[in-house]
Amino acid sequence: MSTLNTSPARIFVSVDESTGRSTISFQPTDCSAPIVQEADHKAERAMQEARSIVKKYPNASIHGPHFHAARPAGRTKRVFRKAGADK
Repeated sequence: MSTLNTSPARIFVSVDESTGRSTISFQPTDCSAPIVQEADHKAERAMQEARSIVKKYPNASIHGPHFHAARPAGRTKRVFRKAGADK
């Protein structure tokens, strides 16, 4: 189990379906850096890690796993500007 700086309120588990990489992140963010698991397509290892953290910090809640696909290569992020900002 990873060592956390403070007690987390929420634990988020997400999986990038294109790479099979799962990520555990925390709220508040100063609890710890995100924990990454390689080749965890079904988030089994990430959920096991999240459950072990909840055993140590029982007030934390687990959100997920959330599955998403990565942005296709070469696609740029759209940038929105406020109306009238280019004057």
